[in-house]
Amino acid sequence: MTPVAMALSVEVPSQYGDVRECIQAAQRNLEQVKQLVARPSVEAGEAAAAILREVEVQLGCIAAIWKSQGVNADPELRSALEGIQREVGLLAELFAQTDRLLQSWIGAIQSKRAGYNGRGQTAPLVLVNRVSLEG
Repeated sequence: MTPVAMALSVEVPSQYGDVRECIQAAQRNLEQVKQLVARPSVEAGEAAAAILREVEVQLGCIAAIWKSQGVNADPELRSALEGIQREVGLLAELFAQTDRLLQSWIGAIQSKRAGYNGRGQTAPLVLVNRVSLEG
């Protein structure tokens, strides 16, 4: 088992009906994701994805609770929830931009290896002035 898999502990509230507890668990989970992103690896990426799925569940529960209660949320809790939503949005943008960067990088490497330039055109020939057949 990898160190990331052993260290993975997703925060789950003891009661999904408690908004404050769901928010606190989501905040702790986001802190774990930030730590995983700081040490990029395949295992860390998979662990971060699993934790973010739990955060999604927690945010969905908060929304459902507030909708069912039909009351205005505590301003402090609403502010905390908005902060979590911003962080999740930033992480989503980070992952999307990283994916685009890696895809472009891989494409550039493959093109160069195949003898093409960055625009997909054949690379110009390089003429050699002298050729020596002596070994």
